[in-house]
Amino acid sequence: MALSYAGNFPLNITQPAINVFLSSKQDDGQIDGLVYWQVANGYTAIALHEAWSNTSSNTDILEDLVSKVQNGQQDCINDYNDDSMWWAISLLELYEVTQNIQHLTVAGDIWNHVRNSVIVPGEHAVNGVDMAGGVIWTNKTDETQVNAITTGLFSELSARLSPKFEDASARETLLEYAIISLDWIYRCRYIEDDYLVLDHINLATNQTVDSTFTYNTGQAIAASIAIYDAIRANSSDQLSTAQTFLDFAGMMALYSMNRTSWVDGDGTLTERDAYPGTGANATPAWEDCDGLGFKAILLRNLAKLYRTLRRDGVNSELQGKIKSFVEHQFRSLQDRNTNGHDQYGPWWAGPMDLATSHSQLAALDVMAAIHGVQ
Repeated sequence: MALSYAGNFPLNITQPAINVFLSSKQDDGQIDGLVYWQVANGYTAIALHEAWSNTSSNTDILEDLVSKVQNGQQDCINDYNDDSMWWAISLLELYEVTQNIQHLTVAGDIWNHVRNSVIVPGEHAVNGVDMAGGVIWTNKTDETQVNAITTGLFSELSARLSPKFEDASARETLLEYAIISLDWIYRCRYIEDDYLVLDHINLATNQTVDSTFTYNTGQAIAASIAIYDAIRANSSDQLSTAQTFLDFAGMMALYSMNRTSWVDGDGTLTERDAYPGTGANATPAWEDCDGLGFKAILLRNLAKLYRTLRRDGVNSELQGKIKSFVEHQFRSLQDRNTNGHDQYGPWWAGPMDLATSHSQLAALDVMAAIHGVQ
């Protein structure tokens, strides 16, 4: 059945879901039951909901909560580079809604901090492959892990900051960082025939860990879109180069929506290997498992890709597939994964189980995406 969007529907569904999430806010700006990086992703989803639904109901509370976080964690930076950059992405989304220059400044400060963890050419090689462009996971002196999610975040952050600078040299430097980091993913953590991004490499042992989490590929989609936009903003003479990155994003998206290890037979995004919901060893709904939110980040960036394709009037077939996919996730949450009180469980395909802050968090990207594809 096709969805109808007469009046405020689905705003009268999506906003109450946000209200439930924010009801767990704490005095320090955090959300009860969530770890630091998950809070940032919740706020990102809410900021995107504001932008994509053309509303401002949550702007003031987001500004207040982010201010409280920054009061307790200077520039939102901690020892984990991916944590810090989840906050940078959140601040960029909030900046797009509020035009509060402070958010852009802090995102830039985070970029400057993480830049020190980017591997330079010739610094490390694994199995004869130069690790240039990869980003070390943490700031710890003995850290040896370079992973796809941290590198993908740095690539997106670099590309999205690039057009914000008036100085051409600064724009070009940021774009170069974005491209070399995404190139590390393509060279070192990418299965070309399957358009799939793998997890991480240990520089000390040369071990590759080939987990296929949805958010690794989802974040590579986001970085590819950001580079596409940055190249187009910097130079009208490089449109064919820009198109290459958009094409990469499109193929990763197409395969993501059809990957049987991620998507159930009925078309619902579940990623059961990351957060299993069936069998004797199923993850209890009350357990705060990072894997629950991975698929939400993929869905978020599918919606971003849809909006980019629609804006530029290209690939109408893929637009239609993404739109249908997002709408299906939204319907599945309403039909099979809610208790009727604006609360959502961990398994988008159902059955409904205990609603927690982390299951509500994952649902927020669906609440934003449904507006993003309208």
